[in-house]
Amino acid sequence: MRAVFVASSVAEVHLNIMVVRESGVPEQALSRLALDVPVTITQAPESFAERMVPEAVSCLVVGADWQPVAQHLQQSVEAISGPFVALVPEGDVALGHFLGRMGTPAVQTYTSATGEDWCIAFAAAIDAWHSIAAMNTPANESSKGRSAKRKPARRTVVFADPASKAMLSLVERVAQVDVTALLSGPSGVGKEVVAQILHNASPRSSGPFIALNCSAMPEHLVESILFGHVKGSFTGAIKDQPGIFEDANQGTLFLDEVGELPLHVQPKLLRVIQERKAARIGSTREVSFDVRLVAATNRDLVDMVARGQFREDLLYRLNAFHIGIPRLCDRPGDIEQLAIAFAESDQVAGVAMKIREDAIQQLRLHNWPGNVRELDNVICRAKVLAADGVIGAEHIFLDALQIETRPGSAADQAPAPSPFAQAVPAKGGAVEQDLMSVKEQAEWQLIRAALEESTSKKEAAERLGISPRTLRHKLQKWKASEEEAYQSVGNS
Repeated sequence: MRAVFVASSVAEVHLNIMVVRESGVPEQALSRLALDVPVTITQAPESFAERMVPEAVSCLVVGADWQPVAQHLQQSVEAISGPFVALVPEGDVALGHFLGRMGTPAVQTYTSATGEDWCIAFAAAIDAWHSIAAMNTPANESSKGRSAKRKPARRTVVFADPASKAMLSLVERVAQVDVTALLSGPSGVGKEVVAQILHNASPRSSGPFIALNCSAMPEHLVESILFGHVKGSFTGAIKDQPGIFEDANQGTLFLDEVGELPLHVQPKLLRVIQERKAARIGSTREVSFDVRLVAATNRDLVDMVARGQFREDLLYRLNAFHIGIPRLCDRPGDIEQLAIAFAESDQVAGVAMKIREDAIQQLRLHNWPGNVRELDNVICRAKVLAADGVIGAEHIFLDALQIETRPGSAADQAPAPSPFAQAVPAKGGAVEQDLMSVKEQAEWQLIRAALEESTSKKEAAERLGISPRTLRHKLQKWKASEEEAYQSVGNS
């Protein structure tokens, strides 16, 4: 049966539907509905939120088996900022109360016996949507004006794996206590995303959230950026400038890659954390502020303390509560959800696509050394290759170098040799093995690929998930080893 919507204004809209995955919604039945309006169906909260434009009727469809995925449902609802209608099974009072406590604008019931029932439910949802949209017209108009100026930030939040859910539960508990937190995990796992969640779940959520990458600050300006300066305090200080701590007053300051902070700044940072006040450079008057500090690192700070590269007292102060973020390979349940979200988001590579099950199966088999950032890049690459708008296994390339060499022979597909192999002749193979381990060769190949694909060393460092300072150190180290290899060969 085809649903007929009488109101002329309704005929101009389209349905933006999000299905809560694994809650028992017959998604295939929804995709075959005969409606008089265009329909888009997704399982990704980010894609759903991006499609919440004024001319779209946004519906969240929840199945009867929602309780095992209640946390995912709550995250999805919290990620939605515009008006929407929740469609719930008829008679599920607990689900209605659950959605009501989260401030869901409107709830409609459905019975899933026939397609006709679904059409009737969506007709009622459209009527309900127009009622709540009319109440929020001024807010919608202002929101539309803002969205015309800039696209929403790419920030996908997925916690489907039990390890992720346990970590998220811990983050939400920590958020309720005003304690300094230290996030640790390898590059690309989403430390800033977790910090933002912590801020949003805390009593400071109405205050600013300011993120600062410590590795990106010029060393001679670190103090000025953190604590501010007064006019004339140094060359170039043409006006008074507040520090980042002052800007974050009543909110949260996120210091990413805190292990990159210069040693000479660490004592002052320690005092600022303790006293909650600081003097700008060139001034003796201290300014007080109320800031929650969240730090993050992908380095072993305990090892850095042992080597004299990080202050032990600062580590203890930052590590009031430690949250370890698991690697993507340790939370395989997130891989599928992230892949779907990245594929359906037009903020990734500028186009929205579907992804087939064979592609997802291939993604599950990878160990993801680059974590979520690497998965993002793989989906971007797949979108370039998927001409029909659907990503399949044939579009998944886990090594960017394979794209260029795939049509060639097996010899063409071999990884490019490191500069050491070019510097040392075959008879010097033993010398080469002494100079660089297999692990170092692999590391060099990754850095070489990043440099070739980037316009600057800074961009290459971002691709690799390391600081520009670390990249320079590695290049200098390899250059010195290369010179040593040449000398060794020349003396033999």
